Amino acid sequence: MNHPIENASNGAPADACPQDRASFVRTTLVGIAVGAAFNLLIVVWTWVQNDAGLAARAATALVMPIGLLWTLTLIACLVCFGQGFRRIGILFAMLFLFLSITGNGSVADASMSGIEWRRTDLETLPAPLRCVVVLGGGVGIAYDGVPELGMAGQRIMFTAQLWHAGKTQSVLCTGGSPLSPIPPAAAGRMLLESIAVPSDKIFESPGDNTSEEMKNLAAFFASPPTDFPSEGKIGLVTSASHMKRAMRLAAANGLSFIPLPCGFETSLDYDFSPRELIPSAGAMDSLGRSIKERLARIVKR
Repeated sequence: MNHPIENASNGAPADACPQDRASFVRTTLVGIAVGAAFNLLIVVWTWVQNDAGLAARAATALVMPIGLLWTLTLIACLVCFGQGFRRIGILFAMLFLFLSITGNGSVADASMSGIEWRRTDLETLPAPLRCVVVLGGGVGIAYDGVPELGMAGQRIMFTAQLWHAGKTQSVLCTGGSPLSPIPPAAAGRMLLESIAVPSDKIFESPGDNTSEEMKNLAAFFASPPTDFPSEGKIGLVTSASHMKRAMRLAAANGLSFIPLPCGFETSLDYDFSPRELIPSAGAMDSLGRSIKERLARIVKR
């Protein structure tokens, strides 16, 4: 009787390995084809429903790191199921779903909407305020040491708008950093001075985080400089998503502020675009920061 020559490593017939390889290659090619077709469907769907410009953005999003990882997890899921590796396939399916949810802009918007402080009607302000406190975090230092508006830069812009609208008698910039050569408070002062807020109306208070900023503010207001305004209420400017935590920490330090939120991240409602199905790093960052604010409330920080 003739017997097939067996593989020395696992006792399988010698022709099993080529067959397995062929099956794997075939399944992989099918997975890649399905992944490519899925991506093409999103781009074409965006073009038909919206326009060529948004379709181009969808194609760009798909070749960004998060978009590529999203597609690769789908392909890996299909390959694993096609090869009979159900448990690994389920893991990739869960990863695909995780990326789809955490990188979705609508999910991030919904999460942010739950923590953002609503906008204050400036017409109701008891003008002029004694002071507007602008929390650090809105300014970054460029490679050449020049302060520039960062992601939360609306804090500085809004503060300048309040000053030029005659809503406040002074501005108090906060923030410190053990790493930056220019503390956030000083950088905020520099930018405000560059947009015509008088230097003698700007004050500074340190603090490496919101908790420290509030403790230092309590000390500042307990013994303010002689040239600091003495009458009026105090407004607090920070990002809308950060305001609840800031107000909670302010109350814990005996401070009472009028909330002046800015930098809202919850976007205006738009018509649905298939491009929104593609996860993005921006949406993940927004969702992560909303989760951070909720965790801070739990641990009372």
